[in-house]
Amino acid sequence: MSFYPALPTILIVTEGFTEKNYLERLRERDVGYTVIIKRSPEQRPEKILKYCEAQVRERALDLKTQDAAYCVFDTDYTSEEKLQEILVRAKKKGIRVILSKPCFEVFFLLHFTGNIDSLAVPKDAKEELTNYLEGYSETGDYWKKLLPMQQRAIERSRRFVIPDRIDLRKCANGTNIYELFDDLRHRKGKS
Repeated sequence: MSFYPALPTILIVTEGFTEKNYLERLRERDVGYTVIIKRSPEQRPEKILKYCEAQVRERALDLKTQDAAYCVFDTDYTSEEKLQEILVRAKKKGIRVILSKPCFEVFFLLHFTGNIDSLAVPKDAKEELTNYLEGYSETGDYWKKLLPMQQRAIERSRRFVIPDRIDLRKCANGTNIYELFDDLRHRKGKS
């Protein structure tokens, strides 16, 4: 009887449907890892992290060696102090945090433009997105439309590095989603 070692698992817990619908497309075959996307039942960042921690335990993920866990959420209505607490807790648990300011739609916008600094609230980003994706909806599937420009968006997201210490008063709008794509690209190169 042959024994096949378990593939590394990348768990991604999202805040909403926009993130989940888009990131579901990261699940590929024959890449040397498994991607699991879960939408948190509650949308507050501390609850998303708690749900991610529970998923890590339930799935017996080993975040110190081969597996990874990500929480993906917006900074829009969370105080800087609360975000700092969440980041510290996540880091202690080995969970990576992907933030978007003010919302995940800024990553979609980065496919088309690097000019996102004036977007004060999620509504602004979603309205701006309708200029590029006609009839934009949070539950829509835009993967095929965005894929040809994805690498450009990832590169543009690098300008908005959000370090462990976040000062939302000084931080421009953006996302650190490139960290997830870099991890997947690195893992794909190993397989």
